Amino acid sequence: MPGKNRTVTMTYAALMTALAIILSYIPEIPLAFFAPWLKLDFSFTPLLLLGFSCGPVMLMIALLITNAVHILGGTTGMVGELANLIVGIAFLMPPTLIYQKSRTRRSALTGMGIGSLLMIIAGIISNRFILLPTFFGSNFIGVMQGMGMSLNGYLFGAIAPFNLIKALLNSAVAFALYKRLSVILKEAEQDAEKDAAVRHKVKG
Repeated sequence: MPGKNRTVTMTYAALMTALAIILSYIPEIPLAFFAPWLKLDFSFTPLLLLGFSCGPVMLMIALLITNAVHILGGTTGMVGELANLIVGIAFLMPPTLIYQKSRTRRSALTGMGIGSLLMIIAGIISNRFILLPTFFGSNFIGVMQGMGMSLNGYLFGAIAPFNLIKALLNSAVAFALYKRLSVILKEAEQDAEKDAAVRHKVKG
């Protein structure tokens, strides 16, 4: 949305960031009984909406703030937030960049499709090389086998479908809401421009 009123943009970005922080805690829906720590949330939805509206820079700032705040109430010692940051970049950046180049429904859908695929890959890699070694130690494969899980079974039978479901649901909600929010944003920008014009005349 080129030519946006700066005040409207900053207000919208702050609201979307605050909403992402709230949604990173509520709701957290467990999706796998054998891995109860895999919990679905919708924190990527407002961030995706922000990326569509304001571009990749504002998106990255909001994503960093969201994960930084989540560290305060987290229990993973920043490791979970680091993995979430990696997964978030993989999912959110493709649709943001693609949509900035061509603002069409097709571009948004294509970007979200690519982002969903990259999110699955990033989730597998971050679990394999960051989360599992941190939580279960260097012998994490043996620990998992003792819990009745194989490494590949966990990565491809739990992590991959979990990230797929999370990506699809966040994409669907963002896609449904974006056009409505863009109309509201445009109206807010027009009102802000009118107010600025009135103030300019009064000063003149």
